[in-house]
Amino acid sequence: MYRFSLFSLLLLFVALPGTAHSETRALIMASNYDLPDTNFALFLANPLADADLVAKALAKGGVKHISLIKEPQVEDWDDKFKTFLASLNPDDIALLYYAGHGFQIEGRNYFLASDGVSLIPLDPIVQKMTDASKGAIIIVDACRNNPLANSGTAGRMEVRSLSGAGRQVETITLNDIKNVDSGLAQLGDLRGLSTIVLFSTEPGNVAEDGDEPGKGSPFAKAFAREIKKRQSLDEVMRKTAVRVNKSTRGRQSPWRQGDLPFDVFLAGMRNLPVP
Repeated sequence: MYRFSLFSLLLLFVALPGTAHSETRALIMASNYDLPDTNFALFLANPLADADLVAKALAKGGVKHISLIKEPQVEDWDDKFKTFLASLNPDDIALLYYAGHGFQIEGRNYFLASDGVSLIPLDPIVQKMTDASKGAIIIVDACRNNPLANSGTAGRMEVRSLSGAGRQVETITLNDIKNVDSGLAQLGDLRGLSTIVLFSTEPGNVAEDGDEPGKGSPFAKAFAREIKKRQSLDEVMRKTAVRVNKSTRGRQSPWRQGDLPFDVFLAGMRNLPVP
């Protein structure tokens, strides 16, 4: 008679063909907007450095599937996001980190593509990531000053939904964007969605660049420091918020919305001492 230990049975289960294996898959998009031909100043010093910090931290924490896209044009947003969605299995954790300009218009949030004229709506991104994965984690480092606030420029920006949406292009006037509040708005109703969103600061506030622009923002530095540690996602977000609030002397407080119905340990669970 054969005798199997519990460990042997677990190994047998893991090795069974067709057994689903969950992964964390990350897409990182960042834009500095070095566009000398625009009539207003879009340039940001930190997003590319922020993206590098976060990508390296995720890799150090053990995340194997990381796509880092710098200065994505609207076509890159569509293509890379579509590829990212297609790579996800139903048991995977999907993580998106975005650094760049963001605008809130009538309560809706938009990212600005690197062409400086195309707006990517956030709500469809949230829905598509949630539909394609077990859980979606979205890090929005786009709560910056409105570069159009003091601009006399006239014109329009195009709203471009991603991956399979209709190609009818909606436009928003620069005057509408110029008059919006700084920072981003709360997302719509997230009830029923397995999604958690971490904003680099609270609604209506702006994120800071820190004392050394180009070397990483206070938020990216804090998040990168915490995300590579063996701790839960809840701990990562809480400690990131504490670090940022302290380093900015209370001027900036990262804020989260939504939740996941299970614990997530991107870098693995904490090593506990053997009793």
